[in-house]
Amino acid sequence: MNIRGLFADKEKRRRSVTASLMVVFFTCLLLLVWAFSAEVLKPAGFGTVSARKVENLWRLRLSARLPGVYREPSADEDGKFPYSRFSRGDTMYCTYFGLLNIREEPDAGSPVVARVSYGDSIQVFWKESTGYVRVRYQKPYSADLVEGYCVIEELSESAPADGRVFLDIPDYKQYDSRWGALPLGDSYETIASAGCATSCLAMSYSYLEGAVTTPDGMATRLYYDEHGRLGFPKVYEKDWDSDYLEHALTQLRRGVPVLIGGFTEDDHPHWVLITGYIGDGIELKASDFLINDPASEERPTLAEYLRDYPVHDKIVYYKGEV
Repeated sequence: MNIRGLFADKEKRRRSVTASLMVVFFTCLLLLVWAFSAEVLKPAGFGTVSARKVENLWRLRLSARLPGVYREPSADEDGKFPYSRFSRGDTMYCTYFGLLNIREEPDAGSPVVARVSYGDSIQVFWKESTGYVRVRYQKPYSADLVEGYCVIEELSESAPADGRVFLDIPDYKQYDSRWGALPLGDSYETIASAGCATSCLAMSYSYLEGAVTTPDGMATRLYYDEHGRLGFPKVYEKDWDSDYLEHALTQLRRGVPVLIGGFTEDDHPHWVLITGYIGDGIELKASDFLINDPASEERPTLAEYLRDYPVHDKIVYYKGEV
């Protein structure tokens, strides 16, 4: 028996098995590296990240496990700042009472592409070195998604809890030359002379439907009698209750604007649209309700409207699903 040959064959087999195991190990390692690289190079919400950002993306993946809202960025070899993704969710809320601008680029001089209302939620993706954040915003009652940048100082991870309401509603004037001379149905009245309710409904529909509807566009949606008096659509609720301020606030918190009608002392009617509330929600005052008045620029609150039209009639609001 050739003992030396036997041991040589065993040694050869051992080396062969070792080599095969090493090939399998390195193949698995390469597959893991490839899989991770393919993941981090996927689109991050707004386009594919370039290959030279891989080092930053490794750092980004680690930062997601650290406490804090975001990690301050550090400049790379080109003097540019990498993106820093938020570590505790993407949903934030507008805390600016009014309309917060979303711009095309992270710069105050960049064009405005949309505006976010107080309390509205917005998706935040990363922070720029300029103090802006990249955002995606879906307008209320609209399928349209807007992408751009807004300042982080006016955003919070928690929704405002102070009870104020601000609805982003267009302000149409019934005397606007584009439609003021148009008749109300077959009557002698025009939008300028008696189209206050028509103008308020146009504002309401524009907001609730997420599409522009001007007073002249309401002609095919509304009914007028021979005197130009309007019949409200069936999807609108009429409320003559004396606690109309409380009811109006309830609807505003649903995201629904409220029409309110009244008379002067000599019985002249007028309608305005309640669009917001700035009070504490405890003591309800007419001066705390914001309005769009289709006949005036000088009456920004409900108190000023009631000063000129003190005889309350009713409120009217959309009663469907929102």
